[in-house]
Amino acid sequence: MSAFKAANPDAVFEDFIRWHSPGDWESEINDAAGSEKFDGSPRSEWPPKGKLSERMSEYGNSWRQMWNEVHALAALEQKPILDPNREGEK
Repeated sequence: MSAFKAANPDAVFEDFIRWHSPGDWESEINDAAGSEKFDGSPRSEWPPKGKLSERMSEYGNSWRQMWNEVHALAALEQKPILDPNREGEK
């Protein structure tokens, strides 16, 4: 989550959920009619239309709490979770 915030400084919680847990993003079904501009190029789909799943929308959701508390930190700057040498010796 920290790496996502570092790579996407303007992102909001909903952006993270769409990336990390697509099943928790309920997209609105787009009408096929009018999906192109007059010049034939695809219409911009930003911001995506939809909403968080019920589970991610619940009051006190732990994912939302983490999002609010975690600071942006690039993956390279984060402490490794595993020691590759120790894991290789197992």
